[in-house]
Parts: sequence; structure tokens; C-alpha cells
Amino acid sequence: MKGLFVKDIELMKQQKQFFILVVVMGVILNLAGGSGSVSFATGYFTIVTAIFAITTISYDEFDNGLAFLMTLPVTRKQYVAEKYLLGAGLTAVAWGIATITGVICKGVAELQGCLSETIIGSLIDIPLALLMLAVSFPLVIHFGAEKGRYIAMVMWAIIFAVVYILIKTMGLSADAVDAWLNGLNWGMVLAGVVLFTVIVYMGSFGIGVRLMEKKEF
Repeated sequence: MKGLFVKDIELMKQQKQFFILVVVMGVILNLAGGSGSVSFATGYFTIVTAIFAITTISYDEFDNGLAFLMTLPVTRKQYVAEKYLLGAGLTAVAWGIATITGVICKGVAELQGCLSETIIGSLIDIPLALLMLAVSFPLVIHFGAEKGRYIAMVMWAIIFAVVYILIKTMGLSADAVDAWLNGLNWGMVLAGVVLFTVIVYMGSFGIGVRLMEKKEF
């Protein structure tokens, strides 16, 4: 599995311009607004970087590369495990870099009094990125990188549309939603979200392994 990590790290080195552009965009977003822009920039950088784990599958499939990889001393389960670990690792590193960059751009003094709230609020970006990967990985493994990515995009668009329609149907205003969120015990919410994300991510890994083992090259 170490060789798979080395391969993907080398691929990321070749895409350093992409990562530099993402960092620059994150800095611009951090400097553009108030403390809320820090959370937005963190979410942007975390999710966009996490998506690169899916992109590595596209590189693997190019010119029958995936079929060649399966002739090497690596199992299909190890291949899938490496992608899920890579996705989780990229998510954690991207969130850390984005959060530190946001604090530096805004300055601790400017964020004084809301620094902890800003960091805690941005923690939601980690499970969001992992859930996005949990949905996308099995689709990409089964349908291929290009088709799977489009299907995943359509699925997320449908999910957001359904949530939006439900909110509108229930007649919930922005103030009502904000009041409800403020009344939550965020410690319990965060613990529940973490547990839910871990269960979904591990379940997705199991599905990904089964799909990969059935895949024909």
C-alpha cells in the first residue's frame, strides 16, 4: 500500500499549480469579509482538496493504468483502502492549513472573542468532505471516474434541492432556523456528527471494496 501512497503523492506534486491556485483563492476569501469568510474559505479549501482523492482514480484509469496496477503485488482491497485513507488525510491536512491561514489572514486580534467559535464552526467541513467522499467513491469505482463523478454531482444536487424544498414547504424562515441552531447542544451535535460520519465512511469503504472486487478490466 505504501507504493500506492507514493504514486498519488507524486501525482499531487505534478498538480502543484492547482493547489497553489486553491490556496490563493482561500487567502482572497479570507481577506474579503469578516470572521464568517474564514469558515467559508475553510470549507472551500477542504472540500476542493478532498475531491483530488477522487481525481487520482481518473489518473489511474488513464490508458488502462488501473488494469496494470492490479497486476502488481497489491490487492483490490488495499487499493480501495488507500483511496479512502488518502481522502481522509487530504481532508484533515486541508482543514488544518485553511484554518491556520484564515487565522493568520484575519489576525488573532480581529478574531478575538470569536476565534474558538470560528474554529469549532469550521469543524463541520471535515464530516461534510468525508460524507461527500463516502457517496462519491463507490460511484466512481463502479461507473468509472468520469461517469461516476457526474452521477455524484447529480445526486448531491438532488439532495440539496430536496432539503431546500422541505425547508420552504415547512415555512421555516432564516431567523427560525438560526434560533433552532443556537438552541442546540453543539458538543452533542458534534459527537453525533462524528459518529455518523465514521459509520457512513466505513460502510462506504465496505461497499467500495465489494464493487472493486467485482470490477472487470
